[in-house]
Amino acid sequence: MAERPWRKLYCTKAWAKLRQATLVRDGFTCQWPGCGKLLTGSHHQHNAPVVHHKTDHKGDRTLFFDPGNLESLCKEHHDQDAQRQTHRGYVSGHDADGRPLDPDHPWSR
Repeated sequence: MAERPWRKLYCTKAWAKLRQATLVRDGFTCQWPGCGKLLTGSHHQHNAPVVHHKTDHKGDRTLFFDPGNLESLCKEHHDQDAQRQTHRGYVSGHDADGRPLDPDHPWSR
């Protein structure tokens, strides 16, 4: 994978401070719809706290440091659902009738 120069932003004091403020703001609780898991785990545990960029910043410092673009997630939802949504542009899943849950899903168009 090619080097992403914005990765160094995650090592700044500004990010550490903003990350902590986001976790406090969200009550150390996963904000993924229907989850609500307390973010008390560490490292690779399913309930480890992750601060997720709702809109992929791709190095845009304004978007990277925008508190409104951040949400606290458990590692489980971040590594699966949130990453898929970021890269695909929609959340997978359907209701009992087979209709997509996410209005941005291609089948909803």
